[in-house]
Amino acid sequence: MSLWIIFFVIFVALAFEYINGFHDTANSIATVVGTKVLTPRQAIALAALTNLVGALAGHAVAKTVSSGLVDSAYVSPLVIACALLGGIVWNLITWWFGLPSSSTHALVGGLCGAAFASAHHNAKAIIWSVEKMKDGKMVMEGVLHKVVIPMVTSPVIGFVGGFIVMGLFYLLLRSARPRFVNRFFGKAQIASAAYMGFAHGLADAQKTMGVITLALVTATAAGSFQNLPGWCSFLKMDKTLQAEEALKSLQTKDVSGETLSQAAGVLETEAQRLKNGEFREAFLTLSACAYREAGQDDASQRAMAAARKTHDDLLDHEARRWLPKTPLIGKMLTAKYTDWKKTLDAEMTAAAAANKVPIQVAAVKVKDLSPDVPAWIKVICAMTMAAGTAAGGWKIIKTLGHKMVKLHPVHGFAAETTAATLLAVTGSMGMTVSTTHSITTSIMGVGCAKRFNALKLSLVERIIWAWVLTLPAAGLVGYLMVKLFQLCGWLP
Repeated sequence: MSLWIIFFVIFVALAFEYINGFHDTANSIATVVGTKVLTPRQAIALAALTNLVGALAGHAVAKTVSSGLVDSAYVSPLVIACALLGGIVWNLITWWFGLPSSSTHALVGGLCGAAFASAHHNAKAIIWSVEKMKDGKMVMEGVLHKVVIPMVTSPVIGFVGGFIVMGLFYLLLRSARPRFVNRFFGKAQIASAAYMGFAHGLADAQKTMGVITLALVTATAAGSFQNLPGWCSFLKMDKTLQAEEALKSLQTKDVSGETLSQAAGVLETEAQRLKNGEFREAFLTLSACAYREAGQDDASQRAMAAARKTHDDLLDHEARRWLPKTPLIGKMLTAKYTDWKKTLDAEMTAAAAANKVPIQVAAVKVKDLSPDVPAWIKVICAMTMAAGTAAGGWKIIKTLGHKMVKLHPVHGFAAETTAATLLAVTGSMGMTVSTTHSITTSIMGVGCAKRFNALKLSLVERIIWAWVLTLPAAGLVGYLMVKLFQLCGWLP
């Protein structure tokens, strides 16, 4: 694979991130502009700064995007570029018409459409719904549970939450002077706007981080980076070609003792060269399981001891961080490390009960592991989104801040706080929830608490249609881009 392809993918991903920045600027600043608490220039500066901080703060959503939505066997860097182009085209169309559509769902739609085309219409390319073992518990993963269900439920929660919060404010402030309410919430709304900007950066910038990471993992595992020049070594990810081949050998139907021992040795060696992280722990744990299956108990105990030390070190490091202890946003910033011993033991026990080969099932589990996002990807995505935010998105700001419902500072505070908290909760679960849906429906809920005819229903109808069409429209563009690349001979 040519190096230019990787840089092309990164360029397209950053272009999507930049467009996301100015397309979704309205999410975090429309209400604070609409209520005239801040000028547009001040609001954009606040949003750019808080988006930057939020984007650097965590990577739970990035890990969801980088694995668990489509089968990596049908994904290559050029397929990812096609997916991003699908999201970019739809974002630009909705921005042109001033409609606050979801960049999140544009990206996911583009990724699913591109993977479907790359797989030559094999529906299994899209991971719709699958059970996975995590820390000994069975959890549901896939597009249905991480994207579609939140896509339906989060707007409902945003609307109801905004309605309830605003209703409580009306009840508590019914005897307060309007002048006092406007002055107090005018100041409070600066904090809620910053909170919303932080949540937007944490949720949306991470999606592009996940896409770039997915492209680099795919290229590294395929062996494309084996002869990289020294100045490009930062592109290499943890799962090398050697580790990928060892994992594949453990998934063969009749794996021999010699194959078990060789694969275990490769995984242990690969793990030792990695810094502390989930890949190191997962490789060591699987290596210990393979050694045990091969009857090499001493080697199994050695590898497992190293795996447990890695896990304990990760937990100790997380316990020392102060950001996860922050009220409200702490859950979004907490790294959730899988206990790989518990997980693989549970996987292998369940496999044995189902008459499957336990070591095969364990190897598949480790193969599906998504990597941590490198620091350089976090920084470049965060800065690109902040730059896009600084460019502004006046058409969508006008729609949300002025056209949909007339807002006062108390309404803006209620809407922003509701939406940002919704993002905090879903972000802690790694769900790819739309910032656009959250803030827009919160504004709708706040408007209905004011009075039901306060909303301009014709505009709301146009916005909802844009939401409904986003996934299939972006998916169609991603699909067509892959077909075009196939006709040009750039993709098989």
